[in-house]
Amino acid sequence: MTVGGKNRVTTLAADHDFKPTATLTPGGIFLPQYNELYLFFLTSKVTADCLVDLLEQWWYDVRDRFPQIKKWVINADNGPENHSRRTQFRYRLVNWVNSEQIPIQLAYYPPYHSKYNPVEKT
Repeated sequence: MTVGGKNRVTTLAADHDFKPTATLTPGGIFLPQYNELYLFFLTSKVTADCLVDLLEQWWYDVRDRFPQIKKWVINADNGPENHSRRTQFRYRLVNWVNSEQIPIQLAYYPPYHSKYNPVEKT
């Protein structure tokens, strides 16, 4: 009931002080030649194993759409999970590549590349 412009009915609402139940970390795979973006939101910590698991799952989900793809080129940001000297990341990729028979080329961005990326300046 509204009296004089004021609502006298108690309403429960979530305001800006809500308590989130999880923190999500975004990740993604972008295929520039197809202009397709696949986003993942993780509730766990991002690790080398986690990244390879996501790549594997993504490939199993989409490989029927892309029979013409015979080689992967992965542009990696040299972050702590996929650093070029990160042995667990390379170990998992090599094992997966050997089982799938898909050659992969890793192309790492130079240090501080995000400093010059216009998307990351916003």
